[in-house]
Amino acid sequence: MELGQQETALKGRCVTFLVGQAGLNLETTAMVESRALKSSPNYPDVVPRQAIVRTQKGRVHDREAGFVVKAYLPDTVIVEAMIEFHDLAAEPLLDLNRDLLLECRRILNEFQCNPEFDEEYSVYCISDYQGDPEMFLALHGEKIASLLKKERIPLDEEEIKSTLRSHLKYGKDDLTIVDWDGAFLFDPQGDFEANIELFEITNLQLLKSRILDDELDGRLKTTLQLLRQRPERSWLRSKQVRSVMREIIQTRTTSILESQAIEHSIKLIGDWYTARLYALISKKFHLDDWRQNINEKLDILEDVYSMAAENFSISFNTTLEFILIGGWFILQIGWFALLFLELYLVK
Repeated sequence: MELGQQETALKGRCVTFLVGQAGLNLETTAMVESRALKSSPNYPDVVPRQAIVRTQKGRVHDREAGFVVKAYLPDTVIVEAMIEFHDLAAEPLLDLNRDLLLECRRILNEFQCNPEFDEEYSVYCISDYQGDPEMFLALHGEKIASLLKKERIPLDEEEIKSTLRSHLKYGKDDLTIVDWDGAFLFDPQGDFEANIELFEITNLQLLKSRILDDELDGRLKTTLQLLRQRPERSWLRSKQVRSVMREIIQTRTTSILESQAIEHSIKLIGDWYTARLYALISKKFHLDDWRQNINEKLDILEDVYSMAAENFSISFNTTLEFILIGGWFILQIGWFALLFLELYLVK
């Protein structure tokens, strides 16, 4: 590639999305089937089916932006925004991205999503270029790393190199760079939709992990309060303990089904592009660490409630024994009373 070609302004589009859990029933208007990623085999139900709730237009920084509201039934909402840019190096993309997110959050609030639990992500898609995109990293590496990290201060050179190393190549002229807050996709054919959907699915898994982790923290606090109850009243809680144990088992089962079903289905593709990209995203999002942390908390809850159930059972059995002994003494007193009464009547 000649120097003049290398210095050509990179143009493309910025796709920013928010994932949240709705607090109401979702109504859909059309179903969207997932596309096959690259030339990988098209396995059915590899990824969940999206439903489109609505599409709309808006303006950000005096530019036209498109918004699509999607859903993963029954309760997950994705607000996706897209805007074109014409010069990666010169345009204020961080400001554009910030205002896109503000509008996405406004739309997300319409679905009564918990503002404390949502996931945001930005994907920069570059398609109008020629040659190996790694050449552009030497020219725009600092800007790309800053956009991925949403950082306005100058980054250290080692930090830039570390960020750009987290990438994946499939074809000779494509490149995917993945980071915690964003990704860069270089594809001369402009085939981005399926990859963006994979980012949305992985953010969905991260969101569900965060929500479940918070619920387990709440359960641990409730457990602590339960165990602080006065011993003489503890036997009254045995039914509650059994109910919670059933809830924990159900939570673990649901967690396994939801978090691992997608991963296992995608890995059926083997060493194809989808599985490799999913593995890279999962590593960046620390999904395995989240899953391990959740399993550890579930183990703690199961152990605590098992011990509590045993203690409450012992306490309950002890109480019954005292009742039986008390009843036996009462019965003995009654027999003695009858005996003395009979002796008195005989006299």
